[in-house]
Amino acid sequence: MTAPAGEAGTTALRVLRIYHSAVVGPWRRRDRELRALGAEVVLVSPTRWNEGGREVALDVDGDDFVVAARTVGSHPYGFVYDPRPIWRVLRSGRFDVVDVHEEPASLAAAEVWVLSRLARTRVPFCLYSAQNLSKRYPVPFRWIERAVLRRAAGVHTCNEAAGEVLRRKGFSGTVEDLGLGVDVDRFTPSATSGPEPASDSLRVGYVGRLEPHKGVAVLVDAVAATPGISLEIVGAGPERDSLEHRVTSAGLAGRVQFGGFHDQADLAEVYRRFDVVVVPSLDTPSWVEQFGRVAVEAMASGVAVVASRSGALPEVVGDAGVLVPPGDVDELAFALAELRDDPVRRRRLAEAGPKQAAVYAWPEVARRQLDFYRRLDWFAP
Repeated sequence: MTAPAGEAGTTALRVLRIYHSAVVGPWRRRDRELRALGAEVVLVSPTRWNEGGREVALDVDGDDFVVAARTVGSHPYGFVYDPRPIWRVLRSGRFDVVDVHEEPASLAAAEVWVLSRLARTRVPFCLYSAQNLSKRYPVPFRWIERAVLRRAAGVHTCNEAAGEVLRRKGFSGTVEDLGLGVDVDRFTPSATSGPEPASDSLRVGYVGRLEPHKGVAVLVDAVAATPGISLEIVGAGPERDSLEHRVTSAGLAGRVQFGGFHDQADLAEVYRRFDVVVVPSLDTPSWVEQFGRVAVEAMASGVAVVASRSGALPEVVGDAGVLVPPGDVDELAFALAELRDDPVRRRRLAEAGPKQAAVYAWPEVARRQLDFYRRLDWFAP
């Protein structure tokens, strides 16, 4: 970096950030917190994007630092931005850091790198990665990843394994595991306190996409094997019909209900109506859980969490939840039965959750991110 911008006695750190998930207002909290710490952030966001199985239109909602750009393509690796808004931003101001919050193998990362070079923006260029499996991408994505990583000063990740994957691929720049953020002001425990009375019933929730790798079918089977448990499935996705058929075939229509898609703004109240939230993600040859935002939101809400030992979930949940082998119906059923019968343990887990989730509070994530930016002290031509 040309100067220690943002440190005491110097000008504020000027950051250009570009990422497709910025279309979701609550997830721009990271950028608001960076600005609260004194950074001058300009954020480029798609005008529309599919998040959580639903098309989301950009609502700036007072974030006057956001620049809208149309996109072509819908896959996170296979889309590009309209280059004109990015070009205008690059040419209009001098930045200290260009942060492309996209995977190194993505077309968008390559596009922004080329634009920044054409604009002669010779400042640290950094990227984001959640990819915690070593993958050999098809051409041209393999070439893009190699070229972009060779020129990047740093990569921030949301799990430890993603950084290890980058190192094995030869990346020698700065790597920082930041995790993803949660709004601990919104996701808070309910007002009730103290151990719950013993009960032969347990309210279990699942929140997330309805796709095979999310393991919801395993959860349905575990509920079928465990008396005294009701389940609400909150979310949308292509597996909805097959899950409904599974519920009907197992005679669970009275114990399992489908809550449909909920906006981020509604989820805090959703979590609080459960005794336990389950994150039953599966390991597949091409995907393992990359973070587990639902687990963090549930912990912050003071709800006991049961999660599979998939990908990043053990590091995210820590000792504040119960971990079971991915895809193991019997172990999941046993864990749910134990929590049904032991309200004191359930309460201990609920009380430990907010402390664990605090590591991923947006102000803390932003503080680590700003420190990461300040350590990007070299530029690759």
